[in-house]
Amino acid sequence: MGFYSSIARPALFCLPPEKSQLLAELLLQQTTISKSFSKFFYFEDEILQTNLAGIKLKNPIGLAAGFDKNIKFLPSMEHLGFGYVTGGTITKEPRPGNPSPRLLRIKSDKSLINSMGFPGEGLESAATRLENLPRNPETIRVVSISGTTTKDIVACQTTIQRFCSALEINISSPNTAGLRIFQQKPKLLELLAALNQNKKVPIFVKFPPFQVDSKESIPEETQDIVEACIECGIDAVTLANTIPVEDKRLAVGKGGLSGAKLFENTLSMVKSLRVTYGSEILVNACGGISTGEQAFQLIEAGANTVQLYTSLVYGGPGLIKNIKTDLSRLLRAK
Repeated sequence: MGFYSSIARPALFCLPPEKSQLLAELLLQQTTISKSFSKFFYFEDEILQTNLAGIKLKNPIGLAAGFDKNIKFLPSMEHLGFGYVTGGTITKEPRPGNPSPRLLRIKSDKSLINSMGFPGEGLESAATRLENLPRNPETIRVVSISGTTTKDIVACQTTIQRFCSALEINISSPNTAGLRIFQQKPKLLELLAALNQNKKVPIFVKFPPFQVDSKESIPEETQDIVEACIECGIDAVTLANTIPVEDKRLAVGKGGLSGAKLFENTLSMVKSLRVTYGSEILVNACGGISTGEQAFQLIEAGANTVQLYTSLVYGGPGLIKNIKTDLSRLLRAK
């Protein structure tokens, strides 16, 4: 057992989930510490290099949105060896999020249930932090943005896109009232058209999860979202957000499930999208990924990159190196 699994994780898990997350964030804000340890997490192989919507990546492993909600420690996450990191989700105005308790650990399944509701300091604060972050040519930063009106999302786009490599539009958080309106094709087309008018960097759209039936067909409502993205020339889709669940331990009684249990459905979603739409759109696979074998399966199924978050909570900072090492071996064996 490594230091994280035997010492750091048990100590963090003695605290309530949000308090342990806050403690981890305070440590990660000390970039000199993360930089000094980065050599222990280093592993790159040219076979891992890829291209996503014209963005050159040193590897296809991305940090999913939600880990660094307020862009306070992205450089530390970059030191862990991700091919790209996603900050946010950012909204135009500051938001308190939903009442607590709003984050649960399911240790037996290596999963989390959250009903956070986009707590954040708002667009102005995030933009200031992004502008002042150190950067180098290999730094690939994606920023997740959202809102309940087209006007607010476009305001986030025009302010943030100067400081990032791509934007991910979150229309699918199960914990935030008002987002579902953009899962209706007419409203989504309206939003994407407005975003295209101001577009300076690639745009990704983060989908709600869906279930594939026995015939491997995609639900009609999901097809509407995909076809709107293709029609508007959206650069990639992220499959997918957390799965809505009910849990009385949460203050609002429901939230989004993330973690190991999602992997098989993530794989099914990627496969079905490729069967139905071929190479018409790029895919970031997100949900339940914790091993190089799983990343390999998703890439074989048609994903261009993979994203993770919850597995980092359970696996610790060495997880990214382990995934890349195994993925490299599997790609070379193929």
